[in-house]
Amino acid sequence: MIEHDPVISEYEHEKFRPREAEALRTLRKVASMVKPVMRQRGWKVGILTEFWPPEKNLLGLNWNKGQKICLRLRYPYDERQFLPIEDIVDTMLHELCHIVHGPHDEPFHNLWNQLRNEHEQLVRKGYTGEGFLSTGHKLGGGRIPMHEARRRARASAEKRRTLTAGSGQKLGGSPVVRGQDIRKVIADAATRRAIVTKGCASGTDRSRGIVEETTKNGFRTKAEEEDANEEAIMQAYIELIQEEEREKYGDSYLAPSNENPAGSQGKAISSISSR
Repeated sequence: MIEHDPVISEYEHEKFRPREAEALRTLRKVASMVKPVMRQRGWKVGILTEFWPPEKNLLGLNWNKGQKICLRLRYPYDERQFLPIEDIVDTMLHELCHIVHGPHDEPFHNLWNQLRNEHEQLVRKGYTGEGFLSTGHKLGGGRIPMHEARRRARASAEKRRTLTAGSGQKLGGSPVVRGQDIRKVIADAATRRAIVTKGCASGTDRSRGIVEETTKNGFRTKAEEEDANEEAIMQAYIELIQEEEREKYGDSYLAPSNENPAGSQGKAISSISSR
């Protein structure tokens, strides 16, 4: 079984902030949740780093198409309290789109929609990060064959589906429960999108200064080599969401790739390097 290099090479948390160990764990958790969408597209990030800029609205930054991605992990008015993990993951998905697109235009939002959809499908099927299934227990023992990884992923997805049956559809990462005003759910999702977009410092005059500040204040931790069993489980989940997408789009289905990162939601691009 092939072992891949890490899709994220290093993590960088702020060494003078309280609860720094939790900050590093949060960065790793966010990375583990988005690795399937990155792996499908052949994307790599050099450094995933924490930042806590004085601008209270800033949430994320992608520097030089993935050389470094900065994420706000803590509330702007209380550095001891961490933001909800799903909010941080959504910001990470937004910043990953800047590997391909600069401006927040229609192709950018099409790609962000696709990444969000894939993430929702992964969560809905029980994916909680590398090396974990719905039980939350770390994989152990020898290498597992691919057919066993697929079986475990399908069993986890079915268990998750049974447990969440009747809870409603998901929209923008939030469950829609019975009796909830769908118009409010849609409005909240639109608000969240606007907040993340306005909180993006990518391509702004502040971006270079922010990157320099994180380098000065950060403590780097090198990512470990990807475990083969974790890779197998991740690939099994990728296959599950591709099956669901194929059923949705039929003959027009296009699998996400480096050349076509938005899959069926976008048009193929010649290459990322040509941007």
